Amino acid sequence: MATDLYTPISLHRFVDELTAGLLPRAVSRKTIIINQIDRDLEVGTDENLLAFVLWNLLDRAVNCTQNECIHIESVRIGESTMIRVRNAGVYFYRTLANNFRQVQHAAEKLGGTISVDYAEDTTVALTLHKDLLVA
Repeated sequence: MATDLYTPISLHRFVDELTAGLLPRAVSRKTIIINQIDRDLEVGTDENLLAFVLWNLLDRAVNCTQNECIHIESVRIGESTMIRVRNAGVYFYRTLANNFRQVQHAAEKLGGTISVDYAEDTTVALTLHKDLLVA
């Protein structure tokens, strides 16, 4: 997908808007959501697909986390950017079975991939490749 087809959006602001809808549930679960996305990072992509993918990852993380802090961060890896949701909850893997194929398919339509790492804490990541990155 070429970036000139879409208006660049601030990824930090975009994540702020998505997490606003999750705050009541996060508060009830005594969970804090911290947006650590680089404020200068912009992407040119289908906002609806990106919202679908990120909302699902964040929603599942909030549902699987209690008395914790969820970190949403951007990490540059070569010419790609990884959007990581760290401390997504010890039971995050159980939620993957429920309609996760649709989320993975949407990520692929964006030209990205989703990965899950259970090493130290549960981290789920959406990797966006260089042709989606604007700044």
